[in-house]
Amino acid sequence: MNKLDLKIAFRTFLKGKWYNFLNIAGLAMGLAAFIFVTLYVDNETSYDTWNKNINRVYLVEREMPTGPSPYTPGKLAAAIKSQCPEVEETGRMNTALFQLPFYTPSGRFLIKKWVGADYSISKILGVKPKGFNLDPKSTLPTVLLSKQTANVLFPGDSAIQNKRVNMASRTGMPFTVAGVADDMPGNTNLNFDCIGFSQDITQGKDQSYANQIYQTYLLVKPNADIALLSKKIDKIYKQAALADTSQVAKQALSQSPAATIYLDPLSNLHLKPHYGSQVNNQIVKGLIILAIIILIVTGVNFTNLYISQASKRSKEVGLKKVNGVIKRQIILQFLTEIFFQCLLALIIAFGLVVIGLPYFNNLLNVNLLISGINLTIITQLTVTLISLTLLAGIYPSFVMAGFKPIQVLSGNQFVSGQTFSWIRGAITVLQFTFAIGFVITLAVINQQVTFMRSENPGFTAKQVVYIDNLGIYNDPKKFQSARERIKDIPGVKNVTVASNVPGGIIPATFEYNVQNKAYAMQTIGVDYHYFETLNIGLKEGQAFSSSFPVDSANAVINETAAKAMGLDNAVGTTITGCGGNYKVIGVVKDVKANGFEANIQPAIYLMNAGCGLTKTQIMISAESNAIPAMLTTLGHQWTSINKLDGDNFNYHFLDELYGRLFIKQEQLKSVLFYFSAIAIFIASLGFFASAAQAIRLRMKEIAIRKVFGATGEQLMVTLSKPFFYIVLTANAIAWPLSFFVANKWLETFAYRIHISVTPFVTAMVISIAIVAVTVCLQIVRAVRFNPAVKLKV
Repeated sequence: MNKLDLKIAFRTFLKGKWYNFLNIAGLAMGLAAFIFVTLYVDNETSYDTWNKNINRVYLVEREMPTGPSPYTPGKLAAAIKSQCPEVEETGRMNTALFQLPFYTPSGRFLIKKWVGADYSISKILGVKPKGFNLDPKSTLPTVLLSKQTANVLFPGDSAIQNKRVNMASRTGMPFTVAGVADDMPGNTNLNFDCIGFSQDITQGKDQSYANQIYQTYLLVKPNADIALLSKKIDKIYKQAALADTSQVAKQALSQSPAATIYLDPLSNLHLKPHYGSQVNNQIVKGLIILAIIILIVTGVNFTNLYISQASKRSKEVGLKKVNGVIKRQIILQFLTEIFFQCLLALIIAFGLVVIGLPYFNNLLNVNLLISGINLTIITQLTVTLISLTLLAGIYPSFVMAGFKPIQVLSGNQFVSGQTFSWIRGAITVLQFTFAIGFVITLAVINQQVTFMRSENPGFTAKQVVYIDNLGIYNDPKKFQSARERIKDIPGVKNVTVASNVPGGIIPATFEYNVQNKAYAMQTIGVDYHYFETLNIGLKEGQAFSSSFPVDSANAVINETAAKAMGLDNAVGTTITGCGGNYKVIGVVKDVKANGFEANIQPAIYLMNAGCGLTKTQIMISAESNAIPAMLTTLGHQWTSINKLDGDNFNYHFLDELYGRLFIKQEQLKSVLFYFSAIAIFIASLGFFASAAQAIRLRMKEIAIRKVFGATGEQLMVTLSKPFFYIVLTANAIAWPLSFFVANKWLETFAYRIHISVTPFVTAMVISIAIVAVTVCLQIVRAVRFNPAVKLKV
């Protein structure tokens, strides 16, 4: 491309600057969306990739009647190590199910995630202390703080080895912190505020196969057969469980004919864990597909807009051909022009990313940085730029290089044949198909999220406050005094304490025996007024009441448990398990405590659970207008109210906790909203270009019709009809595709809406409105011109 070509290209660009600005703006928005998604996907797929052993690390999981579980017995790791030579190392880890405050003279930190681990976990998952090495042979535990925890407890102190902290209260149990855990080189699945290493974290604890509270990690040797290893571990587990004196594992095995053991790769644990939600993976896949679609549609739209300006440069091409410029040189010239326009769009896109990144981070609750752009991302963007140049440039370059000099120099600037018209129409249909598809999918997601927010989950979360408490109130008599003090505060309706709160940690599952059959049930330790505080409905029988002191030997089950056990009249049935024999006194309605994605599990509520449950979560329901004053009073009186844990008053609102179960779906909705807006904007640009080109090519036809008496309204109908056909065709294609995609997404929910006609009608109305705005305005301007201007010789 010589200097003259550059001048011509620059002058041509300035002549149509507004048109070109819109074209480049649309391309920049598509590229910005692609960069956002590239950063996000790179971040989400980078978890533990820095670990050199990532392809050799597996989490041992169990298949249970209620679904997969990441927890295994403590003894299983040693059995695997001794009987499986293909396993290089095993390590166990468990996480405390409660929050614990640490105190120093400088500060206080509420430990939300306390992790206990074998020393071998350090090698398997890459956890290292800063400034010294762990001694795996040490008989003493080594406690490490995260960097965030250390900064709060020891501000400005760079040497935090062998520091003293107090646990639970300012004068509570003192212990020594060995130091700070070194920062991980990248994202990791192992997050903690404090981690304690020891030679054997199961020492002094229940060693039976009934105590399944540990996460067991394996570091396998290279080239190990994972499928064969899974079967071997499955056999080890089953033999040990059947030989165990407890019946828990035996009952689980009898109800689960499938393999009990499953090995989940470390590389899967963030996006697609076998045991947990795969919403993160859905978002990543969805964003990748959306970004590619946006990029393709943007490139196609750029092509359409570029070709629509072809007639203005036909004489330039004709003169060059007359002067001996060959077709290949013309193609290269236009490809170069398009490359520089794409490069300009990429630069603008980077500017949009810099401006919009804080909002994107807030939207998806991530911490992406421009500095996170690495060689991989730069390579992806370079390939994208070249691909986009070819995608957007090859066709228009060949079209314009194919102009015949005789035709264009004789005044017939650019004759649009049927092939070109068909391609332009197909491009416009494609753009609107994607835009309509986005709108329909967004509407369905919005309906499902609204359904989850408005549907009755079986309990009342509003106006309920729960308090993190370290004091254990397993005995109702110990809680009686605190309950009465809280109940005396104006506005308080009910007070209770339990082992779990809805939307929090999933209750532990234990097996029970009913009429010589074993059943797995989630077990919740509760106190008096539990069901009244949460407004959980009673289906039959009665709830726990202080008027019946024998409630310690009674149980309440949910509807799902009664159905699972085949009990038409459950009241009076004896259930054996969890350290006792319990008589069912009532059946309560089901509670969607874990959200709408998972089915409601069989659940049993016990006043006196003999299986190690700790009732620490204090819940208070109150009048909405009395909550601020109630919290103030509680804060002042907490030391005297809560004799077991008066130093800490940390409260939360139950509706906020439960609402976190829907965050990922709401994030998906928000992201799709912005992508839909971009898709609609790009489709509108494409329609604008198609309308401008089509009307320009029909100006003489319009002039002749006006001369023969056609009115403005008649011309409006004639000219706009093809574009409405395009929109209707796009809707006809988008509707079944969108229904399929939306239905697939809804299948991930146990409780879901039925797709209605509303999203489809909404998308059609929006698409027709776009046609009315982008096309009809141009037609109005076209039918008002003087026909003599176009018909003069």
